[in-house]
Amino acid sequence: MRKIRTVFGTVAVKNPRWMVCQRCFPHFSMAFTVLGEICPDRATPELMELTARLGSMLPYRKAAELLAEFLPIEPTESHQTARKRTLTLGARLEDQSLRQERESPPLACERTQLELGMTNDPLREFVVSIDTAHIRSADQKMARDFEIVVARCGRGGRGMPPGHYFATSNTSQREMRARTLQALQFEGYSGNYHLDIVGR
Repeated sequence: MRKIRTVFGTVAVKNPRWMVCQRCFPHFSMAFTVLGEICPDRATPELMELTARLGSMLPYRKAAELLAEFLPIEPTESHQTARKRTLTLGARLEDQSLRQERESPPLACERTQLELGMTNDPLREFVVSIDTAHIRSADQKMARDFEIVVARCGRGGRGMPPGHYFATSNTSQREMRARTLQALQFEGYSGNYHLDIVGR
């Protein structure tokens, strides 16, 4: 049995474990639960979304107090539970957004950027600075070197705020394009034009 948190309270449901057939796959041993695939957070999507919405608009303690006041939830769901659910759902939405950016190719009408006049108007200009670095392993016996990318996206013109920074260990062009577009949107970029990441 496993307890699932819902907006109507805690519900106990059966949680059988499934084993891979050893006759069909003699060299493959694995056990899994169907409930773990359907409800990995031990909470329904409705409760996760409600907690995340309150946690994004209010302090976590206040969000937990509102949930405890209006919903029949257990007292063990504290502000730490609200924080964990909010961050978990936020990370999933971010991964989903990046996956959609990588998988959706640009439209034909978006492949050519419109030229805008930038004369004496730095607020209409966006600057992207990208740099790479190689990180070496501290252990001499282990050859685990990898490359990271650090970038900054902000408005043009001297004296403007530094903008948003991001770092990633994935140096593929799709990942760089998705991360850069996301950072530019934080700076107010509303265009949908094709963005090319060219390395030197």
